[in-house]
This record gives sequence, C-alpha cells and structure tokens, in this order.
Amino acid sequence: MSGIASNSNFGSYKTLIKTTMGLAEKRLAASIKTEKLPAFEAKLKERAGYDIKVDIDWDTFTSYDEYPLSRLDIVFDDVESFVKKICVDEMGKEALKDKIAAIHLTNSENNDDVKMELKDETLFLTVQLVQSSFNSQTDSQLAAYVEALL
Repeated sequence: MSGIASNSNFGSYKTLIKTTMGLAEKRLAASIKTEKLPAFEAKLKERAGYDIKVDIDWDTFTSYDEYPLSRLDIVFDDVESFVKKICVDEMGKEALKDKIAAIHLTNSENNDDVKMELKDETLFLTVQLVQSSFNSQTDSQLAAYVEALL
C-alpha cells in the first residue's frame, strides 16, 4: 500500500496523529505562550485587581492537531467574562481573591471529562476542544459555580 490509509491501518495512523505535535502546533503554542497568555493574564488582573496565574496543560492541547489551540481564545473569553461578572465591585474582587489564585486548563477528547472544580485556590477547568464539536463552560456557568463558593 503506497501512502493510502485503509481501515486496517487507520487506527495506528490516528494514534500517531494524537501523540505527535507537529510544527504547526509548536508554532501556535509558542505564540499563545508568548503573546496571548500574558495578555490574557493582564486582562484578568485588570478585571480582578490582582494577579491570577493561568496554567495550561499544554500536552493536552497539542496532542491532536492545532484545532484545540485555535479554540483556546473561546475559553479565554469565557473566563475573562466570568471574572468580570464577579468583580463588578470591591466585594466581588475581595471574595474572588480569597478563593482563586490560579486557573488550570486541561483539554480532553472525552466530552464526559468536561468539568470545573475549585480546590486549593485553583479553579480547574477541563474542556473538550478536540473534535468537530466542542464543549467548555460558558461564562455564566463559571460565574454561577464560583459565586456559589465565595
């Protein structure tokens, strides 16, 4: 077979794609790390009045193709919007500062893994940005979840 993927070898090809980060993913991840992530953290600081560290599990965003990375802006927008909703006044800013010091983002290919959890001053968000449809928490869902814990 010369370069044609058949059903019998497609599974191994799919596994290869899933576990290999190519140049496109490396470039996009580097761009996000050096440009978009610092700008995003600055927006969070502006909204909340304090530094919120954003930790991204890069391996989970680069293990497939560049699609999950290209959708990271959607997650950033929802997180910024939820922080803005909570931090409309000093009471909200203080309450958030007392509970959240960091946000940890993880991507999963399994829709059932999508969740949010606040533990040890870190808001853990697992999103599913891998497939043709995606699933992540909206700003309203994030705000309702976090506000209930403040």
